[in-house]
Parts: sequence; structure tokens; C-alpha cells
Amino acid sequence: MYTDHGSFIQRDEDGACIPINLLNADYAAYLTWLSDGNIPGAPPEPTHAQLWERAIAEMRAQRQPILDVLDGLQSSALVLGQTSRAQVIETAKQGLRDITKLNLSECTTYEEMQQTVMAAYFALAAALPSDIRLLFKEATQ
Repeated sequence: MYTDHGSFIQRDEDGACIPINLLNADYAAYLTWLSDGNIPGAPPEPTHAQLWERAIAEMRAQRQPILDVLDGLQSSALVLGQTSRAQVIETAKQGLRDITKLNLSECTTYEEMQQTVMAAYFALAAALPSDIRLLFKEATQ
């Protein structure tokens, strides 16, 4: 029996990962198995921890351009002696870093996790001065 993971095939008897490649002998054996009328199993559902890791990894990727913009704004504010603005920016940056610490244990689906993360992101952005909030929007488009 085999399990189709989409980007590779797993042979269940020994756990071997078979690349989808017509020149691969194991893949040829899989195709023969299919032609005999067999149906591959579906991959197991991801665990809550795997879903959480995926949600956090995507947020890290989404927040990086925003952090880059905020770093530049903060540097400019410090050069101009705008310490209170620099502090507001630092607070926003820390808020973005802390999003990865959200409690997602109550979320049962990946979509719920995404919604929770995005709600935290929007709450953080809403608390910023309008000019910085506008840059958040630009950095995510």
C-alpha cells in the first residue's frame, strides 16, 4: 500500500519516500500498483502542533517586510531626536514579535489559527498613529 502526499509517494511497508519521477523504479512500481486498480491512502491529518507551526511560520514571513519598514522609521526618528515616536515604533515591533507567542490552543482548524493571528495583527496596527498604520498596509500589499 502507498500513501499519496502530493509531492511524493510514501511506501507504507517501509516508509520510503518515492519521488514523482518516471525514471525512478519505485515510482514505476507504484504506477503499476495503481494500474491494477489500487487506490493510495490519504496522508494523515496534520497535528495541532503542526498547524500551529505553519500558522506561525507564515506570520513570521508576513511580518518581516513590516519589521524592515519599522526599523527604518525608528532609525529616522532616533536621528531626528523623536524619541517618543521611536518608542511607539519599538512597541509595535515588539508586538509583531510577540504574535508568535499567541495562545492558539483553542483553535481547532488552521483557518481559526489564521484568524486569531490576523486579529492580533490588526489590533496592533489599529493602535498605531495613522502614518505608521498606512506603512503597515503598504508593506503587506
